[in-house]
Amino acid sequence: MKLFIIKEKKPNVILLDIAISGENGLNFIQQIKELSHSSKIIILTMYEDYEYFKEAINKGASGFVLKKSMDSDLLYAIKKVNSGEVFAESQFISEMISNNDSKNISIEKQLWDKLSDREKEVMVDFARGFTNREIAFKYYISEKTVSTYKTRALEKLNIENKSDFIKLALKIGILKN
Repeated sequence: MKLFIIKEKKPNVILLDIAISGENGLNFIQQIKELSHSSKIIILTMYEDYEYFKEAINKGASGFVLKKSMDSDLLYAIKKVNSGEVFAESQFISEMISNNDSKNISIEKQLWDKLSDREKEVMVDFARGFTNREIAFKYYISEKTVSTYKTRALEKLNIENKSDFIKLALKIGILKN
């Protein structure tokens, strides 16, 4: 793989396939990051393998997209990663949470840190069982605004429901048992 062009061009986002000319593309992540610290890497793969996902994230990739989902997810992933967020298919986030994989707490913490302060406050109250009305009253905002904060936060966290959020919150220490 000719990496010199990365050093020269310093692209914002790099799409990297796991299978490159018979080699494991994940082995190039560290080299790419050394050549261009600011470049974000999205892994493209046909492999629905959680271990590849973990390895990619631990090596410094910012996104992980399955080729079968490229039509619907790739542009969204590029936008998220380019803006400094992390993108992963929801199945990998769910598996990370359900496996209680301590090596990947950093990715979950990274996702949490992407939320605004208000989104964090709303989500903690949401997890503690407060209604939208109670949260709105507490922060002097409308119920619709509370709903918007929750929707945005769940999207940023790649989580679909309250129970998955509670698992994440417990795991990274936002909530105590």
